[in-house]
Amino acid sequence: MDRLKHKFVEKVNANPQHLQDLLAEWHDRVKALEKVMQKVDKTKLNILSNEDLAKLYQKWYNAYLYEYGIAIGIQDAFSMDDENFLIPHFKKKLQSKGIDGEFREYYLALISPIEDSFTVRELKDRFKILKSMNAGQDIKEELKEHAKKYYWIQNNYAKDNFLTAEFFKKQLEESKDKNPDQEIKRLTTSLKEIKDKKEQLIKELELDQKSVNLIRIIEVFAYMQDERKKYVLIASHYHKLFTEEFAKRLNLTYYDLEYSYVHEMLEFLKDPNKINKGIFAKRREFCLCLLNPNGWDLLIGKEAKNIFEKYFKVKASDVTEIKGQVASQGIARGPVKIVRTIHNLIGVNEGDILVASMTRPEMITAMKRAAAIVTDEGGVTSHAAVVSRELKIPCIIGTKIATKVLADGEIVEVDANKGIVRKL
Repeated sequence: MDRLKHKFVEKVNANPQHLQDLLAEWHDRVKALEKVMQKVDKTKLNILSNEDLAKLYQKWYNAYLYEYGIAIGIQDAFSMDDENFLIPHFKKKLQSKGIDGEFREYYLALISPIEDSFTVRELKDRFKILKSMNAGQDIKEELKEHAKKYYWIQNNYAKDNFLTAEFFKKQLEESKDKNPDQEIKRLTTSLKEIKDKKEQLIKELELDQKSVNLIRIIEVFAYMQDERKKYVLIASHYHKLFTEEFAKRLNLTYYDLEYSYVHEMLEFLKDPNKINKGIFAKRREFCLCLLNPNGWDLLIGKEAKNIFEKYFKVKASDVTEIKGQVASQGIARGPVKIVRTIHNLIGVNEGDILVASMTRPEMITAMKRAAAIVTDEGGVTSHAAVVSRELKIPCIIGTKIATKVLADGEIVEVDANKGIVRKL
């Protein structure tokens, strides 16, 4: 990944258009994916033959992987490894200008996204409908179009939660006391301030072209990562459509096929005699997927548990301090609330420290109530990083172990100026 990252930077430094060419190619792949999704929307899956169903699924799946896979290794290398790449580069540049103690503030300003996240776009569109509602207009069609556009926004990597116009209507009712014009202006002004501050800093610091190129790369990758996440959430919906149809034909449950590989599902459709129902229950009980140079190994049962205990389990009692990357500056203290599933969100109260493996769009309301956010995973362009900066709340990402060593109700201090979480 390091080699890919440095090679990509070299290409952009030699020709900045290389970055825009990558973006254009990705947009072409998005269009190809959307074309396949439109075909699926127009198709009654239940009347297709097994062969045609498999072909359409494979066509959608390939288009999805083709869109998702472009430059993901390079992007993750930028996002996940800023401590060893971006931070040293910009720290050296800023120190040469006499800036040291305020480095984090300058650094976060320079790498901040300059495009609205899809969560902010949905919010702006919702406030536009609220404006129509407050004016006494019939909003039925607007809500219908809004649901068609954002039905996927509370999906995640594993679950499809299809949202209807009625869901968004309830959200509007909860927001009816807000001034839509002021809210839209606030969201728009915030992004403009970020852009203006960044360009001002680039001029004031007299950053060289290579540094500016890095900033532009981060901007494009942040945009692509957020949009890529959008299509992950949309993919959850289409995957469920196909999987439910597969399950009906194979006399299996949807939850059985959740623990199947794609190639297995396609093989089952060709030859149902290959189905071993017992293996699904064993995988659900405990399984571990390990990557290796030739692919991956799927371990189940005792073997999986032994490897997990040996290499991945962390003893909470041995840890009093956790370190991660600063995503949004600030200091907060409060009780921990671990969010593992959507059902945990209702338990996040004002002033809690929201701790999760990673954040997702359906967590936005809970994130607004939190005093700070801490995640196991993610990089500087991750959902948690982007949204925490939008909400202006402290956030530390990439701790690796926060959900394993912290417990609900435990009082901690989140020092998002230094990237440290301390048990108090």
